[in-house]
Amino acid sequence: MSKVITVGDVYQLITTEAKTIDENAPKQEVISVFLSGSNLTHCVYVVNSLGKLQGIITMNDIIDSIALKIGYTPRSLNVISVPKLFELSPFGTASDMMRAPVYVTEQSELQAALKKMADHNLSELPVTDEEGKVIGDLNAFEILKFI
Repeated sequence: MSKVITVGDVYQLITTEAKTIDENAPKQEVISVFLSGSNLTHCVYVVNSLGKLQGIITMNDIIDSIALKIGYTPRSLNVISVPKLFELSPFGTASDMMRAPVYVTEQSELQAALKKMADHNLSELPVTDEEGKVIGDLNAFEILKFI
């Protein structure tokens, strides 16, 4: 019988530290977190004062926000997603522009994590502990490297 591969087996092969930001941080600080450090990332995880995951901000969300700021409405924002206009405005905090949290734990099966990435169009997922605190992230490249 083959061993089930879990997120805990692979999630620190490439990315050793998740990028997080406080839910009350201004949007300019969100951009700074994306650009900080030697590893550029596609996701920043929004946390509360206790370090618990509240949401996710993707690089695509940032690009849409900048486009709106310069007066361009991206094709991805259609009539159905008009409420997103407020979320992507150039004003407000990290919590104003975050997506609902999608996450895995170290015990999650790698296949389940891959399905979540595909379903939510994400290339990274936060890894949380049993209390919902971010302890790392799973990068799609880590999955590719492992298989």
